[in-house]
Amino acid sequence: MKKYKAVIFDLFDTLVNFNRSRLPAADIDGVEIRSTSIEVYKVFQKFHNSVDFKDFYTAFTESYAEFEENKRKNYREFHNRERFRLMISKMISETNCHFEELVDEMVLVHMGKIASAMEFPEENRHTLKTLKSKYRLAIISNFDHAPTAYGILERFDIKTLFERIFISIEVGWRKPKADIFFSALNYLKIEPEEAIFVGDNFEADVVGSKAVGMDVVWINKNREPIGEEISKPDYVVSRFADVNNIL
Repeated sequence: MKKYKAVIFDLFDTLVNFNRSRLPAADIDGVEIRSTSIEVYKVFQKFHNSVDFKDFYTAFTESYAEFEENKRKNYREFHNRERFRLMISKMISETNCHFEELVDEMVLVHMGKIASAMEFPEENRHTLKTLKSKYRLAIISNFDHAPTAYGILERFDIKTLFERIFISIEVGWRKPKADIFFSALNYLKIEPEEAIFVGDNFEADVVGSKAVGMDVVWINKNREPIGEEISKPDYVVSRFADVNNIL
């Protein structure tokens, strides 16, 4: 097996897992949804109480889809505030002096609920500590609100295990863009072949890391077929703890 100097990880659904069932419940036409929307709506109502929840939820979901599509166009990262500015514009034609206050409060409520839905299996802690004894560790994460990402790492008491954490909103680029990978490699002063990436998203993590010359472990939790993709992972596991069996 090749000798690596560093292991670089994705964050969400790799190190920590998103459990949608922990999000607040809301009702849309008799159907229960799990979303941050109901809590964000409570904030919105303090400033604008003429919009009902169903119309708010439509703007909430549409703005998210448009926001994510803008990111995918060239893998530029945009702050989550831009998503909520877009959402408000779908409902309110004129802004007032409280507009930025409203945006900031909605972002904080939304991100707080996202953070509370994250879980960190203890077996992942054991895996990280084992790897830390042998390799330099870093994180590259696609995320549009850095304080939330850092807060999650601190909450689970694992932030100090990593030499450096690269969040896309701070770098400006998202995986699979090469720039964010080279930001980490240049900081660590290593060549791509001296690091291995661990992540769950095929396009962002596998395609992105292979394109810059890194080996990659794909955490394929749903046992998805690889197909005829040009980029293929070097290793495939079904859970994070299995990375120890490789490294």
